[in-house]
Amino acid sequence: MKSLFNFLFCIVSLLLITLNFSCTRPENSPPLPDAPPADTPANAAYLIENDWMQLENGLTEREAAPGSASKIKITLMGETLYSDLNYDKEKDAVLFLTYQGGGSGTFFYLAAALHENGGFRGKNSIWLGDRIGQPSARVRNGLITVTYLARRHDEPMATAPSLEQTRYFIVDESRLQEIKTAAGASVFQGWLTIGHEVRSFLPCDESEDLWLLGKSTALDQIISSYGKSMAGFPPYTPLFAILTGRKTAPPAEGFGADYKESLSAFQLINIWPHGNCRSDFILLDSPLPGATISSPLKVKGQARGVWFFEGDFPVILLNAQGKKIAASYASAKGEWMTENFVGFEGIITFKSILSGQRGTLILQKDNPTDLAQFDDELKIPVYFE
Repeated sequence: MKSLFNFLFCIVSLLLITLNFSCTRPENSPPLPDAPPADTPANAAYLIENDWMQLENGLTEREAAPGSASKIKITLMGETLYSDLNYDKEKDAVLFLTYQGGGSGTFFYLAAALHENGGFRGKNSIWLGDRIGQPSARVRNGLITVTYLARRHDEPMATAPSLEQTRYFIVDESRLQEIKTAAGASVFQGWLTIGHEVRSFLPCDESEDLWLLGKSTALDQIISSYGKSMAGFPPYTPLFAILTGRKTAPPAEGFGADYKESLSAFQLINIWPHGNCRSDFILLDSPLPGATISSPLKVKGQARGVWFFEGDFPVILLNAQGKKIAASYASAKGEWMTENFVGFEGIITFKSILSGQRGTLILQKDNPTDLAQFDDELKIPVYFE
């Protein structure tokens, strides 16, 4: 009976591959290769179609079957993207692999390699499509956003891909997983604020808070997670979160009626106290959002080289009224002429402010051109001691 099941599973797997679907069985995945972590992601092993494929300099080949002239070829495509995927402050890797099995298809996969024990340990891969346009990825707060061009279901493979696709992924429990969104829903990153008469979410790159609807599927989990994460912080301290949901009209009455829009939250993906809306460019280790500060304040974190000019960038402190009360600079702790993250430190001093008042710490991208299109900044809420 077991042999019959395995035979049927293999037949179904082949049919699914032909129809451009990925078929993996995570619960029965083969064990991880007994090998030390690789020196680079290009030399790691990755789980593709329920088989571990060991790369060497970004490539591997093997027989499609014993004695077969057909070859299975796995190739690392494009540039590898380095970012922290599992919130351990280590540089992990996001990469694209192509799978060619001897036929006309070229199957694209997204894969991840985590930084472990001084090297890179490859994880599972997720199928993207057959002969799609070259995909690109962006990582912000551990969320991987992948975009590429594909074909409509009724278009032949000879048609050039032109339909833009966007998909979202995270690493959860050391495994790459896709975030599935409901029809009409989006993935949001931004700031949660929960308290008496307040239940709001401010999406990144937007200026208006959204009221979190009481009928939101994920509301209880959001409130519970917020309470646990913000224990000991001042009331109404914003907390960074990633969630899925859909914008809708505000309620007709109650506290939510004062908002222009509401958000029906379907799923809480993650809450990260270190997160921010510019984390693909700058990460702040101290102070954290919502921290209580005193003078002199030490500012410490990491930023990509493009955030600096001549090894520095401005640091500004505002009071509760939005007035500048102090300004200083943070300096790179290493070579800043790079696209990679570089550590920085800075000290900013300020006069005493009424205890408990809220302020805003701003870390500005140094822009020597003075052209507005190159401006950028990270704003962090803080409280004065």
